[in-house]
Amino acid sequence: MKKILTIAVAALAVVSMTSCGGSRAMKNDVDTLSYALGTDFGMSLKRLVNSLEDEMNMDLFYQGVEDALNEDVAIEQQEAFAFLRNYMNVVNPQKALANSNAYLAEIEKQEGVQKTESGLLYQIVREGNAEKKATLDTDKVRVMYEGKTREGKVFDSSYERGDTAQFALNQVIKGWSEGMKLVGEGGEIKLWIPANLAYGVRGTRDGAIGPNNAITFTVELIEVIPTETEAK
Repeated sequence: MKKILTIAVAALAVVSMTSCGGSRAMKNDVDTLSYALGTDFGMSLKRLVNSLEDEMNMDLFYQGVEDALNEDVAIEQQEAFAFLRNYMNVVNPQKALANSNAYLAEIEKQEGVQKTESGLLYQIVREGNAEKKATLDTDKVRVMYEGKTREGKVFDSSYERGDTAQFALNQVIKGWSEGMKLVGEGGEIKLWIPANLAYGVRGTRDGAIGPNNAITFTVELIEVIPTETEAK
């Protein structure tokens, strides 16, 4: 078992290289199991890294894995767990909130950016039809949109899928629901959404949006479907 785990550590080191070879040929259940465990571990690691405000020192990460396998660690397990609990539940979210607040403060200074009482920042790119606006949380909207982290990484995009998306405003995050009421049908709006109006202190399960992270959306409002129309 230890030999297998040591091989796994060596495989992890390959991830840090700019390119790697290797075969993905899976000839039996053991091959499939091995690859599936590797991809599961890799995705878990990716989610973890994405959720951190600080860059990981991958050399020390690999060293920590190897030391644990060799039972020669520099930090006792109880001490390590206590540090991780505090860092992931307190320190990292606090850093994220401070960074998000600083980011939003800079955005607020930009020309044309407005702020609602809730703290939502927005900019009307195109007004649209003022007579056709969503007013109720049960109204639906058909849109084209792109969502980005504050670092500028796209985490969701109907443009990439090549089709519109339709949502009821009570089925989306608070910032999105509020923002869609600020623009008319045919309009376009840009939203900068603080964490408390987005995914909060937990972020998203896939790690694409970390804890206490502000996000931004660009949305084209193609159609407003009022609640009463839907009920008929």
